[in-house]
Amino acid sequence: MLGCAVGKLNLYTACGGINPDRCLPITVDVGTNTQTLIDDPYYTGLKQPRVRGEKYMQFMEEVLIGLHEHFPGVLIQFEDFGNTTAFELLEKYRNRICTFNDDIQGTASVTLAGLLSATRMKGTKLKDELFLFSGAGVRLACFHMHALHAS
Repeated sequence: MLGCAVGKLNLYTACGGINPDRCLPITVDVGTNTQTLIDDPYYTGLKQPRVRGEKYMQFMEEVLIGLHEHFPGVLIQFEDFGNTTAFELLEKYRNRICTFNDDIQGTASVTLAGLLSATRMKGTKLKDELFLFSGAGVRLACFHMHALHAS
């Protein structure tokens, strides 16, 4: 689990030039709902059903506020959080702590940058393009495109 956080640190260092001493990869383990993992003697994660709901949000509040107080101005990146939880955390802390969700904001930012660059090269406007969405994020993408079109 920590491998993903360390991998992100490596990307920030190699591609972004960020000093690795300025990064702290952590994993927040709140359990698993996969019984085979709970029963596996080699599983190193928390061997209990995953914490959800208000108890989960209270725990995350303690973690995030603690990080923010110990490292003022810290950017906290959420990685591999479920969509419902990810959106709730981003919304809750948007005006209190600098947070970022790579799966939501990172993918969207890179995609938008690609679309804007393509329209600039073509000499067209984004609003005049036709888009085809395919895959797991279709419903969310269509919602955002409808909002873009409405504006």
